Amino acid sequence: MTTNEKIAAIRKLMQRDKVQAVVIPSGDPHMSEYFSEHWKTRRFVSGFTGSVGTYVITETASGLWVDGRYYVQAERQIADSEAVLFRASEPDCPTFTQYLHDELPENSVIGLNGKLFSVQAMNDMKELFEDKNITVAIDKDYGNDIWEDRPEEEYTPAYYLDEKYCGKSAAQKIAEVREALAEDGCDALVVGRLDNTNWLFNVRAKDIPNSPIAISYGFISKDSAVLFTALSRLSDEAKQILVKNGVTVKEYEEIYSYLETLDKQAVVLCDENEVNYMLYNAMQNNHHIMLVPGVSPIPMMKAVKNETEIANTYTAYLKDGCAEAEFYGWLFEALENGEELTEWDCSEKIAYFRSQQEHYDSESFTAIIAYRDNAAMMHYAPLPNACKALKREHLLLNDSGGQYFEGTTDTTRTVALGEISAQERYDFTTALKGVIALSRQKFLEGATGSDLDTVCRGQLWQDGVNYRCGTGHGVGYFLNVHEAPPNFRDRSIALQEGMFITIEPGVYTEGSHGIRTENSVVVRKDIKTEYGQFYRFDTFTVVPIDTDCLDLSLMTETEIQWLNDYHKHVYETVSPLVSDRAKAWLEKKTQPISK
Repeated sequence: MTTNEKIAAIRKLMQRDKVQAVVIPSGDPHMSEYFSEHWKTRRFVSGFTGSVGTYVITETASGLWVDGRYYVQAERQIADSEAVLFRASEPDCPTFTQYLHDELPENSVIGLNGKLFSVQAMNDMKELFEDKNITVAIDKDYGNDIWEDRPEEEYTPAYYLDEKYCGKSAAQKIAEVREALAEDGCDALVVGRLDNTNWLFNVRAKDIPNSPIAISYGFISKDSAVLFTALSRLSDEAKQILVKNGVTVKEYEEIYSYLETLDKQAVVLCDENEVNYMLYNAMQNNHHIMLVPGVSPIPMMKAVKNETEIANTYTAYLKDGCAEAEFYGWLFEALENGEELTEWDCSEKIAYFRSQQEHYDSESFTAIIAYRDNAAMMHYAPLPNACKALKREHLLLNDSGGQYFEGTTDTTRTVALGEISAQERYDFTTALKGVIALSRQKFLEGATGSDLDTVCRGQLWQDGVNYRCGTGHGVGYFLNVHEAPPNFRDRSIALQEGMFITIEPGVYTEGSHGIRTENSVVVRKDIKTEYGQFYRFDTFTVVPIDTDCLDLSLMTETEIQWLNDYHKHVYETVSPLVSDRAKAWLEKKTQPISK
C-alpha cells in the first residue's frame, strides 16, 4: 500500500466510527524516544523514517510535524503523498493540537491510542479543545488496524547488571527512591519510562534496537517493589538476585489490573510526563489510590552518575577511541588503494571495529555515516542500496557510538577525504571553536545548560548561522544514548557533578554539506572560592579532530593549544592499544599544529 492508500483506508475507519481526525505519534506506551518495530505505526503510515514526528489525518487533509533535525529528510520521504510538512521548530508553525483546534468544527471527535500519550499531553489537549467541545477517543489505533504484518513485541533474554558496572544494587536504589517519595509526602510511584525501570532494577536486555532495554514497568511502594516484564525471559539467576533485592516480578501486562485492584491505601506520585494515559485511568478507577502530580525522582538520580559509573565510562570511551582509530586507519588505507567504498560500507565497518572490543553489546544508535550533502540531514542513515559512493574529495561525517557494559558512547567526527572548499573549512573551524569554548568553560554552582548554551552557539551566531537542535544531550550509563534531564536548553535543571552530556555544535547547509564535532563530557567540581563552588567539564572522547579541515587564521593561540593538548592525550592514551595501521593514522592526525 502507498501512503495515500493507507490514508484512504484509515479514513474509511474514521467514517465508520464518526471520527473527524486521527493523531499518530512517534512512541510507545513508555513515552520512549527509541522503541521496538511493533510501535512504529507513524512510520508505517506516513513513510517518514525519522525517530520523532507526529502524523495527523483529517477527513480532507493530512500533515506531518517534525523538528529542525528532519526537515530535509521528511520533505523527501513524504513527497509522493498528499501529506503537508509542518516545520515544528519554526515560530510561525502551529502545533498539531492548535491546527486541529482551528481546523475542526465544534463537537468533533479525535481518535488516538491513549497508551501513546502522556497524562500531561492528554490534559493539555482536553483543555485546548474544551471551548469547541472537541472530544478525544482514546481507544482508536487505526494505524494498527490496517497494518496486516505488524511485528510482534519481542522479549529478549534479560539479566541483572552486576554492581561492579553500575555501582549500586537495586535494593540501594529502591531505598533511595522511597526516601525521596517520603520527602514529597508520597509512598508509591509508578515507573513508566523504560530507562527509568531498567536503571532502578539493574535489569538489561535487547528489546529495543541499540538500547540494552527490557520492556517493563515498575511500581514502588513503602512495602513493595514490583517489576512488570515478560517472566519467561528472566533466568533463574536473575529472578533470585531480584528477590534478594526485595523485588517481586510479575507479567508485563499485569500492570493495568494490578493498579486497578490494588487494595492498600497508597498516595501515588504521578509524573504526568512519564505515565501513559491508560495507566492513569487504571489508577483513577481505584478508590484506594490517591494521585499526587509531581516529578519522578528517578531521572535526576539516574543522571548523576556515581564514581563507579564515571570510571567505567572512561574505559568505554577508550574502547570506542580504539575502534574509531581502527576504522579511520582502514578507511584511508582503502581509499589510497583505490577501493570503491560507500557510506554503507563505512557504517558496517565502524560497527565491526566496535564489536571487537571487550564487553561490547551493540551500537548505541543507528550510525549516521553521511557524505557531502547527505550530512546536511542531521539524522541521515545510509542503506545498502540507498547511499553515496565516497570520493577523494569533500567531507564525511561519522556520528556513531557503542553500548558496552562499561557505558554508552556517542562521538561525531567530520573528516576531509580530499580537497574541501573554503566554506567547508570555515564552517568546520567555527563549529570547532564552539566545542573548544564550551569544553573550557568553568561555571558556578547552580548554572543551567541554558546559561551555557551561547558559549558554544554564539560562535556561529556571529555569522548569522544556527543549528536547529540542541548543543548537547545527556547520555545514559549502558542505557539510552539520549537521556534527560541534562541538556543545554533547559532553564530549570542545574548541571551537577557526575552528569554526562555531549557538546556537539554543527553547520548544516542543505544541498552542500553537514559538519559536526561531538565530544562527551562529565561535570566535575573545580575550584571553590569566596563566590562559591565552580565546576568544569572533563572530556571522555579520545578521537582526533581532523586538522586538515581547519582554517588556522580563525583560531586563537589558546584554541590551538587546547587542540594540541587534546591530541597529545589522545595519542598517548589510545596508540598503545591499537594495530600498527591505526597507530600510524593516529600519529599522523595528532601532530601539533601552529599558525
